[in-house]
Order: sequence, then structure tokens, then C-alpha cells
Amino acid sequence: MARHPDPSAAPRRVSRRAALRAGGAALAAGLLVPSLASAATDEGGLLLGLWRREMWAAHAYQSVAYTDAGLVHFGTQEIDHARAVATQLAAVGLTPPLAPTTVAELDIAAQRLATAGTKRADVWAAAIALEEGLVELYRQAIPALPDAKIAMTAATILASHAQHLFILRSSARVP
Repeated sequence: MARHPDPSAAPRRVSRRAALRAGGAALAAGLLVPSLASAATDEGGLLLGLWRREMWAAHAYQSVAYTDAGLVHFGTQEIDHARAVATQLAAVGLTPPLAPTTVAELDIAAQRLATAGTKRADVWAAAIALEEGLVELYRQAIPALPDAKIAMTAATILASHAQHLFILRSSARVP
């Protein structure tokens, strides 16, 4: 017995305009609502970068040969910042890597501070450059952080770096 296809199961013809409209709507939905996995990866990557920079700065402040109570205090605050960022890392399911143990593991700005020597002017110039970099880093990172609580933590840390920069510039007489 020959089977006749069910006419209701046959594929319907879709106009080009309807297909484009449907495709555009699907594309727009994908662009406007990023997947949770990509959002977590982006946020986690940003937080890992912030944590590293804080740990590098802490190591630099602790390694500089020139001793000053203000620099020691800044180094302690960098550790506090790293702890705050580590808490946010845990909130997105990530663990911070191991802290740096040598100057060679630091970024160039932190290495410059750590190896600035014993001349106050050299140390202050390196510390100012380090803090300028941290202020800029946080200024760019905050708008990219999708979670409001994490963004507030980052904004608080940004304010602290701005204070460091103000103190350093004021005491070095740099505009």
C-alpha cells in the first residue's frame, strides 16, 4: 500500500523576508543577552588581572630598598586590595594563583618600583607610575564588571589608589 505524505507535516515555504527577520531577532537576542559562561569568564579574567596587579604592587612596595612609613602602608593596603579581589574571585568560582615570590615575576611597573634603589626621587617616580597604572586599570575595568557588588569593590579600591597617587604626587611636588 502506497503511503501518501501528510500535507500538514510537509515543510512550509518561508519568505526570505520572514527568514531574515527571524534570523535578525535571534542574533539580536544573542548579542543583548550574553551567555552566563562567557560573562563569568570575562568577569573572572578581569578579576584575575586585578588580583595579579595588586599582588605585584604589594610585592614591589615590600621589596623597595628605600624605607618610608607611607610606602609600607601602601604595601599593606595592596595586600588588603588583593584579599578583597580574591573574595570576588571566589564569588565567581575562581581561586587566585600563587602570589609572586621574586621581582622577576612582577609586571614592569612593579619591577621598576621594587628596583628603584635608595634615592627618594627615583622611588617616588616609580611609585607614582605604578599608582597611575593601577588607577587607569580600575577606571577601565569597572564599567566592564557586570555584577554591581563586584564593581563597588573595584570602585573602592580605585579610590584608594587615587589617594595613594594624590599623596605621592603631593609629597613629591608633582602636578
